[in-house]
Amino acid sequence: MMTGTAEDKQPALPRQLQHKTQQGLSLIELLIAMTLGLLLISGMIAVFAGNKHSSDLNSAMADIQENARFALDNIASEIRMSGFQGCLDLNFVSPNLLGNDMPTTDLQATAAMGSIIGAGNLWSPAPPPGFLAANHNAIPGTHALTLQFGSPATYPLVQSVSTGAVPDTVGSVVIDITPGISREEFNLSVGDLGVIADCNGADIFRISSIATGANTATIGHAASANSSGAFTRIYAGGADAPTKFMRFVSSVYYVGDTGLTNDNGDAITSLYRQSLPYGDMALNPPTELVTGVEDMRISFGIRTGDDSLTYVLASDPQYNPRRIESIRIGLLLSSRNRIAQDDDTNTYVLAGQMIEPEAGASANAAGTHPGDKRYRLAFNTTVKVRNRRTRP
Repeated sequence: MMTGTAEDKQPALPRQLQHKTQQGLSLIELLIAMTLGLLLISGMIAVFAGNKHSSDLNSAMADIQENARFALDNIASEIRMSGFQGCLDLNFVSPNLLGNDMPTTDLQATAAMGSIIGAGNLWSPAPPPGFLAANHNAIPGTHALTLQFGSPATYPLVQSVSTGAVPDTVGSVVIDITPGISREEFNLSVGDLGVIADCNGADIFRISSIATGANTATIGHAASANSSGAFTRIYAGGADAPTKFMRFVSSVYYVGDTGLTNDNGDAITSLYRQSLPYGDMALNPPTELVTGVEDMRISFGIRTGDDSLTYVLASDPQYNPRRIESIRIGLLLSSRNRIAQDDDTNTYVLAGQMIEPEAGASANAAGTHPGDKRYRLAFNTTVKVRNRRTRP
């Protein structure tokens, strides 16, 4: 008699072929796994954001430092040259001004001078003659600096100024422009201002004509472009003569609005330099030297009654541009975008003047900065006006 079912009589399957019951993750396990995953992702995001912020900050700091170095080097080099007219000491010999529409009426007073930008683009003291403040979007409250001098790229006279063989004051200026004889290639044009000087006198005149030869240039100074076609002295030429010819330079430095904004709508400002000719904004617009300059402050070192060097502003009663011996420059630069974690509540010192954040600025503040999350650094330097070797 047979007992059991048919299933009982089937042979047992090998162990490796037997199916095991598969179970999924429980809800609690799934939540734990998701939580751990989110924590890991959050950590990665935090690390990435921190690295990016650090990279942005380091990049902005490097850019600001490079820009500040470039700006200060440019200004400092021209401060050292201010008042240069060959081997003459500006304190004792001021050049004669012959050219029409000159940017100065007295080089002793305009070789180095400052202005403070007021509301309505009012500059005080006034900028040099011919400079139209209305053409420049200078930032109110900042300072401007004017520097005037003969270019260090000088050219020797091939021969004495003369008509024929007789030295006189009305002949053309013939200079040597052989490549390498000066630090710059000769590139003056009719209408530019030139300086001719020896160790006893100098004339600044407007060039009326230029004729170039193989290695020489013949420069005219006719009465049509000058108050007189005659120089005030006879200038000797030749290999042993101290007479030099050079371009007359007049630069105005100021902080201006570029008309651009960053991602947050903050205005972007820059340091500008306007060179001659001042009046032609279409053909000779101001040069944007450095982007991100928010403020420039200037103070001037002047000898006082006790013979000490005192630094004053252009608005100070003691300010006298004829007696400036050194100049302090302060620049405040900012990053293009807001990359700092907190609002900028720092107080910066520019040329001895405190620049505080707009919110809560004290009565002692000489100026303010926006106080937003842009990264800022202040830079200062003091430069000697070396062409004033002695005081009058």
